[in-house]
Amino acid sequence: TLNASYKHTETLAFQDELGLVIKQVCEAVPYGVLCFLPSYSMMDKLVNRWRITGMFDEIMRKKRIVLEPRHGRDEFESALQEFYQAISVCTAQGGEYGGRTGALLFAVCRGKVSEGLDFTDNNARAVITVGIPFPNFKDRLVELKREYNNQQVNRGLLNGSQWYEIQAFRALNQALGRCIRHKGDWGALILIDERFRKNQERYVKGLSKWVRGSLVHAESCYDAMESLHEFTQHRLSCAAAAAKEAALEPEKPL
Repeated sequence: TLNASYKHTETLAFQDELGLVIKQVCEAVPYGVLCFLPSYSMMDKLVNRWRITGMFDEIMRKKRIVLEPRHGRDEFESALQEFYQAISVCTAQGGEYGGRTGALLFAVCRGKVSEGLDFTDNNARAVITVGIPFPNFKDRLVELKREYNNQQVNRGLLNGSQWYEIQAFRALNQALGRCIRHKGDWGALILIDERFRKNQERYVKGLSKWVRGSLVHAESCYDAMESLHEFTQHRLSCAAAAAKEAALEPEKPL
């Protein structure tokens, strides 16, 4: 189990185990995978660590890795096109091209990817979230907002702590909602943080209702990957059967 609180994410043990989990998800799930992190600084630390250990290259052998840029509209559009193109090529080739089965997009909660874009169908067959994206408590604007809310509780405002927690879950739910964009769409949501299992009263209740209703707590990484593999294969089989049935249907006269 992985605890994705700030204290733990700074350790090399966490970073190495997270890399392995993401690699296994990429091996189990075809086409597009989105991975949302709490901050750009965490993204930088993880990428640097995985380049040192070789995990970055291991993941790249299965998925094209694309990183959400911090700044620049042109850079952002270029990154998205790189992601979409990798998936488009794999889709056209029947699921694999050059040994890769799609692309992995690392993005940040509250970033452009998490709040303003839809990833329908093969563009997102899995969404991974790492941790709970609480705002930076050292940010002066965050400090002032918490202080203001505490002073205005008598006027009906949430206290500072309540406001702070709501901001985290609003960002998390927005990230989780990037896939499954229409009735026939499907995808796996993978929340990496043992706090959802250990303190369900506090953390699970902050998730969107549609997520809470389908939440399954895995006892181990092995169990999680087994479940993910079974789910993915089932959905792919259903999609193949539906496509075959559609191909056999006679054309309707004009």
